[in-house]
Amino acid sequence: MSAEKAPNSRPVLATPSQVLAEESLLELLDDLKLKNVQAELRAELASTLRGQTKSGAATLDEAISQWTNSLAMAEIGNFLPVPAQLWVTDDTPREWLGHTLPGVGTSGDNPDAIYRTAFIEGDRRYEVVGQFEAARRPAQVNIELHRGNKVNPPPMNQKMSDLMPLASITERNLQIAPDGSFRITIGPDIESPVHLRSVPGRLTFASRDMLSDWEQRPIWMELRPLDDTPTKPFDLEEVKQAVYRDLPPYLLFWAKFPDLWFGGLKGNKISSPQGRAGSMAGFTVALSWDLEPGQAIVVTTDPARAAYTGFQAMDPWMIGADAKKSQVSLNLAQTAPNPDGTFTFVLSREDPGVANWLDTTGLDEGFGLIRWQAVPPDSPVDPATLVRDFRVVSLADGDALRDLPRVTPEQRTAQLAARAEGYNNRTL
Repeated sequence: MSAEKAPNSRPVLATPSQVLAEESLLELLDDLKLKNVQAELRAELASTLRGQTKSGAATLDEAISQWTNSLAMAEIGNFLPVPAQLWVTDDTPREWLGHTLPGVGTSGDNPDAIYRTAFIEGDRRYEVVGQFEAARRPAQVNIELHRGNKVNPPPMNQKMSDLMPLASITERNLQIAPDGSFRITIGPDIESPVHLRSVPGRLTFASRDMLSDWEQRPIWMELRPLDDTPTKPFDLEEVKQAVYRDLPPYLLFWAKFPDLWFGGLKGNKISSPQGRAGSMAGFTVALSWDLEPGQAIVVTTDPARAAYTGFQAMDPWMIGADAKKSQVSLNLAQTAPNPDGTFTFVLSREDPGVANWLDTTGLDEGFGLIRWQAVPPDSPVDPATLVRDFRVVSLADGDALRDLPRVTPEQRTAQLAARAEGYNNRTL
């Protein structure tokens, strides 16, 4: 790593490829033919059961926008002259690089994760060089290699075993030098200390920086071909044609996904914990909510000593609201513990004045997701103890939330201001 630029002079997320991708997306979104395709899909989804609900109808346009942006970014990644990682998924719009990028989402996208993706050829060799910022490392880094690419989601009836990554590692598997640098190789056959073995065909190289505190910073990474790779100029017209072709099946896949997610949750229900395989080894719990005015859901969880745990709320299409403007997610650094070390969250439309409030952003129904990742290897977890309590309460009941950590209106304002500032750290 001695020949690299100084860490402060290297773009972490605002790479040249990222700039090209975002400027291309914004130009693509003005395309009249694309708008017509979106309008046809909107009419189809508006007639579905979810599209006819109050909350589903209110959020449909945003969901279509996010899915369109998600597909377009993936198509752009497929047509880059040289494979490169792109920051592809974030439901929260961001103002940087001289423009405002709208949300780029698919389903259950975590506001605490920096999702980066590159598309490569499995019969070629690559290296990934990277470096951690010593004082503000992410809580966990997930790195995986998958078959296929993002523009063609798997069939709805695909077995979970068929979706397992070809290879997966975390920061625990890296050989990290004293200056925070590391190297990974990718390819069919390479003698390397840290290697992701590939297979022929189009593959996805994906990474997630998990932030348990928004003061943490994503790591610098760069994907480099080791073999001579044919290149051709980037052609936005080719991207447009691919988007026209792939948007209908892509959008309809994600629109139907909530009906199968965790068995198709409806009403005020919570799932049993499910284990996560691959580099994201840990647990997830899903919930659905359908609240009357004045009602709230109260959930108490055990952090289980996980380096990362977070709780997020989503709309009926499983898209998250702007995480800078609303408290729609909470991670370890943003959550006040109970005296016994557990956390109690309150999900409601009205602000009940508790510290760990999750805002439904005016919606009557939607979904929630709780994650535990990077549990210490010497700390076995009984999944049955991860959720201690789940109940629907009336906010008019003075005893329902009596013993929970509270905040004043002034503290809530400060809490929201800290969210915006913390989120903006990742775009510096």
